[in-house]
Amino acid sequence: LAAARLAGGLVLALAFLFFFGAGASRAASSARAHDLVVYHTNDAHGHALAETDSRGRPLGIGYDRVRARADADPSARKLLLDAGDVLHGQALATTSKGELIARILSLVGYDALAVGNHDFDYGRERFLYLAKKYRLNFLAANVRPLPGGPPFPLAGWLVKDFGDLKVGVFGLSTPQTVGKTSPGNVDGLEFADPAAAARETVGVLKAAGADLIVAVTHLGSEPDCPPMSLTVAREAPGIDLIVDGHSHSEIARRVKNSAGSTLVVSAGAHLENLGRVTFDRQKDGRFLARAELLTAGEAFRTPPDPALREALAVVSAELDEELSRIVMTLPMELGLASPRAGGTDLGRLVCAAAAEETGADVVLINGGAIRGSLPEGAVSRGRLLSALPFSNKIYLLEVSGADLLAALENGFKKPGSGAWPQFWGLEVSLRERRPKGSAAGERALESVRIGGEEVLPDRTYKLAVNDFMHSGGDGYAMLGRYDHRDFGPLEDALSRFVGAGGPEKLRAIAATENFRIVR
Repeated sequence: LAAARLAGGLVLALAFLFFFGAGASRAASSARAHDLVVYHTNDAHGHALAETDSRGRPLGIGYDRVRARADADPSARKLLLDAGDVLHGQALATTSKGELIARILSLVGYDALAVGNHDFDYGRERFLYLAKKYRLNFLAANVRPLPGGPPFPLAGWLVKDFGDLKVGVFGLSTPQTVGKTSPGNVDGLEFADPAAAARETVGVLKAAGADLIVAVTHLGSEPDCPPMSLTVAREAPGIDLIVDGHSHSEIARRVKNSAGSTLVVSAGAHLENLGRVTFDRQKDGRFLARAELLTAGEAFRTPPDPALREALAVVSAELDEELSRIVMTLPMELGLASPRAGGTDLGRLVCAAAAEETGADVVLINGGAIRGSLPEGAVSRGRLLSALPFSNKIYLLEVSGADLLAALENGFKKPGSGAWPQFWGLEVSLRERRPKGSAAGERALESVRIGGEEVLPDRTYKLAVNDFMHSGGDGYAMLGRYDHRDFGPLEDALSRFVGAGGPEKLRAIAATENFRIVR
């Protein structure tokens, strides 16, 4: 798998080399100065350190090499941008509620960052505190306080003045944020239409004398991320470059609009790549842009920044004792299958732990809450937090059968999405139908049973979910009107459950077949 990943990354890097006007060359071989160079990252999700596979082959660049690579570029005018989801993810981020990552980012020296949906995961006030304390230039042109709500003191844009070149930079955040973090984290905020905000901001930046306009956006470039960055590129002419995040895509795409076109780029996720865009002014005054993607292997050719390497070592040392603490021992490996398309062994065990903790009849946990696997044997706190990174709390509700069925329909309607539920206490059958002329099948509830009995719409059931779902995340709005009891973090419940359960019990739960598709 690691070898295939490395080979695939090299192929993608080659495919990423575009020159919009003429020619092409490898990213690693470009040594000449340009009128402007933009280095960009996105969706790091706490992957701050350099990462290698078991054979020492590079998988993740690390912030010390991101900074070093930008510094090694001979161009005098440079920007370093990030397209969001930086403060939350790996244990390095979650154990300090983003503070250790914020410290690192302040040393890396990003010129501007977009606000990702997961950057709100510790709450709005925590996000604003970190941004202010560490002087992080998060930009949010379309995020505004609602009338009467608390202020949201982030700038929407900035102008970087290089003397003979002015570059306007502005930020956009996805309106999906209200469902992609716990909605309570963004109470009182409006996520305005990104294209409309972009058109307005382009006008402001042009009036400020910007020669080039760059948007750093956390919107995504896939159809399940509406409105996409590609939509903004079409509907908001005048943007020269969009540096995007959210969908974890690797793209370099020209989008035509009434002003000519806009280049949209994204560098994947987890610092597996470093994006680079160069601008060169032509005789007619226009700029030609070229997008490049440096893989981790290419970036490793640059020695890391010494000061940042030392800072990362200090941060790592601060975490070692806590993250290396063994919190449970598993009799088998868990979580190799995707939690977004079917029932998984890790998903069942997590849900069974929540049922034990709460006495619930049924447990539903959105698959997007599970982000990794757990090994057989001793499991450290760091590894546990990598698999369950969001520190979700368990909430116990008493819901109608009708709303329980509605919640299941919401989760199962879109395989591959974070809403897809892992569950315990239920036996579920889905009917798959493929309409004539359609390439994709449709899935609908065929049967839902608790203890062998069909769920009845007018009956009340004890349902355990996480706080994200109770707040309406991933479309589970039907659960938000119910009062709840808080049973604490999900990962702690799992540790206690595994510690109390014997190997045979755990194996039996992991192997339980409580889900089937009828075709």
